[in-house]
Amino acid sequence: MLLTQDTKLIKEQSSSFRGALRASGVMAFAGLGDALLYPVLPVYGKELGFSVFFIGVLLSVNRFVRILANTHIANLVKQIGMRNMLLITSSLAVITTFMYGLKLGLIAFLISRILWGLSYSGLKIATLNYASKAKKKSGLAFGLTQSIKSLGALFVLWFGPIVIGEFGIQKGLFIIAGISLFGILIAYSLPNSAIEKTNDKVKSKVTFYPSPMNLLILMLSISIDGILVVTLAHLLTIRSIISSELLVYVASYLLLKRLFVILFSFIGGMLSLRYSTSKLFNIAVIGCLIALVLITAEMTIIGIVLAFLCNTIVVTFSPLVAIKQQKNSLQAISSVSTWWDLGAAIGALIGIFAIEILGMQYLFLSLFIITTILFINFYIKNAKSSRSII
Repeated sequence: MLLTQDTKLIKEQSSSFRGALRASGVMAFAGLGDALLYPVLPVYGKELGFSVFFIGVLLSVNRFVRILANTHIANLVKQIGMRNMLLITSSLAVITTFMYGLKLGLIAFLISRILWGLSYSGLKIATLNYASKAKKKSGLAFGLTQSIKSLGALFVLWFGPIVIGEFGIQKGLFIIAGISLFGILIAYSLPNSAIEKTNDKVKSKVTFYPSPMNLLILMLSISIDGILVVTLAHLLTIRSIISSELLVYVASYLLLKRLFVILFSFIGGMLSLRYSTSKLFNIAVIGCLIALVLITAEMTIIGIVLAFLCNTIVVTFSPLVAIKQQKNSLQAISSVSTWWDLGAAIGALIGIFAIEILGMQYLFLSLFIITTILFINFYIKNAKSSRSII
């Protein structure tokens, strides 16, 4: 009897592991259009008729949508299953990418970004939920999932500028939307997942609770996924550079960021088989703090590279660190995703204004000080929690 139960459990975990890898493939294709906008809008936004303010709004509104939607999407995943959620959201992702290229004006672009926010929320929560069920290999599953889903952005940050340079923004985005269709095919190939029948609903009051973990995630996300990403064009600008060259320059650094995700998420996943994910998470946070200091000291290139590298490990393992603190995996995933989204949205919204008003040094010094305080608070509270369990 016990042998039968163990065999069944192993099969379920193996199925979840494979499901997580396929689901991350869906995310890779679904996210092509969004990934391309981050280098395109800061460079070509004014040519499209968008002010600096609205460029920030368009790059951040999808994250604000996810902040409000994550809890409800998590409950919907519980009701309709992970496969159905991935089918719906990958289809929606293709539609939004196509809408980007229609040049229908600000309102239509804004609507498409809102729809993408809903789509990404479903894609991410369903994929991470697959990975969380791989139990003994959950660290490896999270690492591989993060690596695979970044392959799409890696591809589009290389291919996108070439296509846009050759065919223009409109046709370029239509081509990217066509490639995104492969995500729907992968989602369709997923086996029907069992719908969870537990009574553990994902609650908004838990999702939005400002725990030490959530506050640390918020500040790291503001600093690196938000401000650093949207101010790359400012940080990397040199004299006598034209828009098309700057686009390639910025895209190259975002490409490097994705390369780090692919490589170091995998390495982190392998290391998690030997070392605790909490230890890897803490080391990565310290690396992010050092990166902020380097940027403050005008060692910009080294700082950017280190920030992207260490942030990869933080993003990979933060959901797993949160899951270990809560019994409900969907609740933990919803909470972490929401605070990451909130931070990235705030950072994307204020980043360009903040660096113009404060300057690079004062801005990144402020980010370092605040993040350090929050990390110390998290580390102390986490250490107390670990001792109380023992």
